[in-house]
Amino acid sequence: MRAWVITVSAGAGTGTTAFVAVAVKAADSEGALLWWLSVGAGLIAGLAGGIAAQVARRPGPDLLPDVPTSSLQGPPHNLPVLSMYFTGRAAETERIVGVLRGPVRGRRRDERPVPRVCVLYGATGAGKSQLAVAYARDQLARHSVTWWLNASGPDALRTELLEFAQYVGIHDQESKNVVLMNLWRWLRDQRGWLLVYDGWPACEDALRSLLPSEGDGEVLITTQQNQGWDGLRASPIELRVFPENEGIEFLRRRFGIEPKEASERDLEACTRLGRQLGWLPLALEQAAASIVQAETTVTEYLRDLPGGASAEDTFRLAIARISEASPAAVDLLRLCTFLTSEDVQKTTLMQHRSVLPARLRAVMADPVTFNREVLLLVDHSLLTRSGDWRDGSAAYGMHPRVQTLIHDGLSLAERLEWSQAAVRLVEACFPTTPDLLASRPVCERLMPHVEAVIDKLAWGDDADGGLGASQDPEALARLLHRVGAYQEHRCDWVRALDFFEREAELREIGNGDLLGRATARYAVARQHYLLARLDDAERECRRALRLCDDREEEVFLRLRAHCQRQLAGILREHSRFSEALRAARTAVGIYEGQAWREESLDWAVAEQETGLIHRSAGRLAEASRHYRRAEELIPTRGNQEPPDYTVFRAMLQRDLGIVAQDRGQLERAEAMLTEALTVFGAHRGPEDFETAQIAKFLADVLRRRSESHREEAHHGLRLRRRRDLRRRARTELDQADRLLGPVVELHRKRSEAEEHKFAACLNKLGSLRLAQGRPAEARRTLEHAEAIYLRRYGERHYYRAKSLTRLGPVLRAQGDGGGAERVLREADGIFRAALGDDHPALMAVCEHLSDCASDRGNHEEADRLRREADRIRRLL
Repeated sequence: MRAWVITVSAGAGTGTTAFVAVAVKAADSEGALLWWLSVGAGLIAGLAGGIAAQVARRPGPDLLPDVPTSSLQGPPHNLPVLSMYFTGRAAETERIVGVLRGPVRGRRRDERPVPRVCVLYGATGAGKSQLAVAYARDQLARHSVTWWLNASGPDALRTELLEFAQYVGIHDQESKNVVLMNLWRWLRDQRGWLLVYDGWPACEDALRSLLPSEGDGEVLITTQQNQGWDGLRASPIELRVFPENEGIEFLRRRFGIEPKEASERDLEACTRLGRQLGWLPLALEQAAASIVQAETTVTEYLRDLPGGASAEDTFRLAIARISEASPAAVDLLRLCTFLTSEDVQKTTLMQHRSVLPARLRAVMADPVTFNREVLLLVDHSLLTRSGDWRDGSAAYGMHPRVQTLIHDGLSLAERLEWSQAAVRLVEACFPTTPDLLASRPVCERLMPHVEAVIDKLAWGDDADGGLGASQDPEALARLLHRVGAYQEHRCDWVRALDFFEREAELREIGNGDLLGRATARYAVARQHYLLARLDDAERECRRALRLCDDREEEVFLRLRAHCQRQLAGILREHSRFSEALRAARTAVGIYEGQAWREESLDWAVAEQETGLIHRSAGRLAEASRHYRRAEELIPTRGNQEPPDYTVFRAMLQRDLGIVAQDRGQLERAEAMLTEALTVFGAHRGPEDFETAQIAKFLADVLRRRSESHREEAHHGLRLRRRRDLRRRARTELDQADRLLGPVVELHRKRSEAEEHKFAACLNKLGSLRLAQGRPAEARRTLEHAEAIYLRRYGERHYYRAKSLTRLGPVLRAQGDGGGAERVLREADGIFRAALGDDHPALMAVCEHLSDCASDRGNHEEADRLRREADRIRRLL
């Protein structure tokens, strides 16, 4: 276990319990702990003015230029403390050194380095984690940074990596994937780092994606898995039980027997105990702890063990003895069994003890008594403790094998009681406003516990345990909703959908809270929409609306308006524009008639959605009118406009810029999109998802302006003017490339869940590559985009027609005029069927078809197609 310094900062009116478990891990070196504590306090002081409850993680060296390097006591790390009884393992250590420090073979000089990976595998309790700690501490001077990661599951590992990213100075983003992408880039550019992934459960794809693939560093993994590592170029090393001589040495140290004082009788007793327990380190540690605490002899201890005793028998014996003396201590073990195996914060337990069962709650009411119970468990090696109770950083942990043993020994009634207690505890401390920036660290820190209570949830036959919390049947449903909202806020819509769907199913079982059921269905619909699963989104949205029928309470009216607004967006994506407008007008009508419309952006957002529908349908003047109407509806807050309102104004500026682009007003579009990008960059950061969307459109505008200037230069008569236009065109292409490159990379990382948005980036990238004179690459890119749209939306959706429209000029540039005309005519048919004969998207199709007709020498058809494009342009 590790020790954390926890800083608590609660702001008035936040409505959120602000307890934070982050960033400073216990330092082993003399003087270093006080140094880290002072730095953490300094950072908190700087942040407290702007954030109600903020977390201070241990700052990176680059943030502290005035601190002398001598105070760092060596390279930074967060390693757990090595047991004072650790012994032996010299042969295994030498093999680890050979794998991670041996010569690299088979890599070219110009090839990027990849991390060296060593997998240390063995049975539970073999001492893998302690050996990893020993190796990492012994090699500290060799590494630029050493970081210990709890890899027991995807959530726990992701949380640890996000903390590591903040430690090395990587800025937080809404999307966790963006943060991790930046972390991988940072590791790629650094040398000599070591990451220890402790407790890797299995070779799952979800976990593999959380390993760095590039960089001159080392990765050490501890796991029970001995297969499936070939794809990582990993070298597995097996860790078995102690050899007899090392096991005897371990027990001698554990019993506190000095080497010179060790008698033959002592060594014989150690040998009998070790052989009885198979020399398994975990079993030896537990047995020795029980013997020392009971002040008994090895002979007496072995007398109480059954024949052929295992590690589990040693724990059962210890638990039985403790249960007789202190039932409340065993209750604490039972509670921790349903949480994650690490980082159970003492402050969390104490602050929310009111939701726990009575016997444990009564003991926790007296801190002295509670600490005595904890020490009893620690002394028997049933619980680990880290941190310092004096500064509130104390945390508890339990070996997974002990968790399994205790869980399997519970009756159904006990499982229900403690499973429900764990649910209530996590729900009590999960922030009620998970979408706030200040809530992120707390939410992320609790995610491993959320996964644990869900995975270990006990279900009974009685209705009392139906939702996983007998005292509060809605606790699990409330927790799932908040967790889903947090994942949505972090742009992880696949995981958000999973939590919201679980909530919806649970609320259907309860069948009591109508508003809760409708809200859950609306949340599910929203995630399906974000993932472009439009049929599922429409179905769930209509289910939510049916649950709101005939209810005139304010909360139901507000939810009904949200559902209608969401339905409008879904129908817009389906190209059912008339139905979409009816839904949007229904939402606007609800907002207009309510007093609370002035409290938020809801009414303005509904007007924006109306504008989006008109823009998709090709009615650009109507779209602009509704965008301006939305801006007028932004509530006034004087000179102190909330950041969300400022960002929404920039969003409307973006929408107006896109309309200007559709009209061919490229200079105006560039100015508006640049202004919107500046605001988003300042408030959301350059790698925020919405910021990237604006950059994508701006890059396409710059590409089109470049083509326009190049065409003008081609027909110009003055040499200097032509030269200036060509230089300007090259500059605009370079700007577009710099803007679009990071956007494509961001969407590529998220493409598994958001493939449709990646396709939109590929469309713009393909056209840019053609403008850069790289038609082969442009063709591959656009065909990839077209395939995504075909798979996601079907062959007759106008999104696919957009890809075909961009693909036509590429084929023509490659000399395939017939292929170009074929895909352009298919695009023309799709657009006219879906959007009508006057849609602006047809202008480009007609112009490209006109070029194809000219190539064939059919000038009459070329002129007709040009006139058709001009007709649509005049309508704008």
